[in-house]
Amino acid sequence: MKKIKYFLILLIPIFFMVLSGCSNLSLTTTKDQYQASGLVAVIKGKATKATKLVYTLNGEKHNVTMHSHEFAFSVPASDKNQDIKIVASDGKSTETKIVTVKKAQPIANYTEFAQMYNYSTLLAGQPTDQIPLVAQNGIFNYKKSSNTILHFNVQNSSLIGIAMQDSLKSFKTKSGIKQFASSLYSISELTGADGKKVMQHLQKQLKDAKDGNKTNLTPIKSNGIMFDLNLSSDAFYVYITKD
Repeated sequence: MKKIKYFLILLIPIFFMVLSGCSNLSLTTTKDQYQASGLVAVIKGKATKATKLVYTLNGEKHNVTMHSHEFAFSVPASDKNQDIKIVASDGKSTETKIVTVKKAQPIANYTEFAQMYNYSTLLAGQPTDQIPLVAQNGIFNYKKSSNTILHFNVQNSSLIGIAMQDSLKSFKTKSGIKQFASSLYSISELTGADGKKVMQHLQKQLKDAKDGNKTNLTPIKSNGIMFDLNLSSDAFYVYITKD
């Protein structure tokens, strides 16, 4: 009888170990370190058997929606490395993964850029076309016109990146093209790039795309500033970052 009790005592921890391994909860990401593309880094992965997924960044928790246990969420680029804690749970157990978004080089001090931008709009006779001089961490949007939207990524008072978004419909009119070109030229110059060269490269690429000679738009680089071009079904984007 004593031998049986002793045998059962030995089996109990093994029994619980087997049960704990039956959940098959797992959490994986496509990378351990991510680099931003444009204004954000996109974190992708899979949380098998998970019913809830949460990530923590700078002390703030964010719920993530999964599709067939796969997930993707974006994190704005910063001038500092960012460690992101991802936790998957199935109601009984949890799995944790920490990934890093590598820092990006800032284009300029945001307030200094905003002052120059607002001054340039005054010179251009557009006194109402002003952006705020101070911005909190994150991405904020500014509607420059009915067709053009500017997206600014500001982190720790630094301007990390700008995205220009314009409707493809506006490119069908001379006034729309002129307005977009004027905005891109101005921002190019303010970021330290050669606005004239940027416009020449852009004009050639758009002409090649229109003539069917090119399907992919290649990035434009000028004075250490990168201009990534992207076409969607209804919009044209230019992502401006420090190379």
